[in-house]
Amino acid sequence: MKIKNPFETLGIAPSTARALDGKELFSLIKSSYRALLLIYHPDRSPLHDQVLKLQKTQKVAEINLAWEKLNHDRNPASFDHYRTLYIRKRGEGWKKAIRHLQQDVVLLQQSNELLSQGYLQHILKSCFPEQQNDGAHTLSIFNLQNGRFGIQDIAINHNVRSLNWDLGTNYKELKFDAEGRMFYKLPCRKRFIQVNFIRLLGTVDKDKIDLIPLLDRVVPQDLVVQQEKRKKGYPENAKCFDVLNTLPIEKFRRHCLPFLKPGITEGAFLFSLHRRPPQDNRINLEGLIIRVHGGAQV
Repeated sequence: MKIKNPFETLGIAPSTARALDGKELFSLIKSSYRALLLIYHPDRSPLHDQVLKLQKTQKVAEINLAWEKLNHDRNPASFDHYRTLYIRKRGEGWKKAIRHLQQDVVLLQQSNELLSQGYLQHILKSCFPEQQNDGAHTLSIFNLQNGRFGIQDIAINHNVRSLNWDLGTNYKELKFDAEGRMFYKLPCRKRFIQVNFIRLLGTVDKDKIDLIPLLDRVVPQDLVVQQEKRKKGYPENAKCFDVLNTLPIEKFRRHCLPFLKPGITEGAFLFSLHRRPPQDNRINLEGLIIRVHGGAQV
C-alpha cells in the first residue's frame, strides 16, 4: 500500500508547500488539521451506522499521525524532512513528464524523417521514372506491367475459428498484363477477373506495424449470444470480434504512412484505395504479400 506524505493527508498541495515560508505553511497546516477533525470526527456519524463510524475513526487516526509529523513547534526537523520530500516528489513528476515528452519528440522526428524520404521517393518515381534503376525483376506500384504476386488475406486468416479449414482459403492473387491492367483472383476461385476500381498505394513491412488493432471490427453473428452471456457475468471470450480488410484513413496516416514504400516485396502489407463501393475515410488492406513474380509474362 502506498504511504501518503503527511502534507498530502492534510490536503496541502505541493505548490503551496513550496511557495509559503515555514510559519505561514505551519499556520495553514493547523487550520487544515482542525477543519479535517471536525469533518471526520466519529461522533458526527449516525449512531446506527457503525461502518461509517469505523471509517471515520481510521481517517482521524491518519490525520492525527500526519499532524504529529508536521507539528513544527514540537518537531521542526520532521516538518522540514517531509516538506523537502514533498517538494522533491513534485519536481520528479515534472522531470518524468519532460522525459516522456522528449521521447515523443524523438519518435515524431523519426516518423517525419521516414515520411519525408518516402514522399521524396514517390515524387522522383513519378517525375523521372526512366532514371530509376530498380532492376528488371523488381515490382513497384509505378511498374506493374507483367507482374504477379500472391497475397494472404489478413481478415480471413484472423477470423477463422476452426482448425478444419482448407489450405488456400485465405490466399488470393493479383496480376498485371503488359499494359498494366489489373486482374484479381479471389480466395478459393480458379479464374482471374479484371478490375479497374482498385488503386494500389504501396506497402509497409510487416515488422513496422502492429496491424490487427488498426483494422475495423465487427461483431460476428456466432458470438452475439456469447456477448449477451458476458453481460450476465459469464467469462469473457478473448476473441469476440471479427476484423475487416479496412482501416480508418486517420489510423493509416498516423501508423502506416511513415513506413509506406512503393516496392512490392514479400513480407509486406499491401494497401489500396477502392473506388467502389463507396467507403468514406477508409483505406483497404489487400493483405500480406507472400509471393512475388516480377518481369514474367502472365
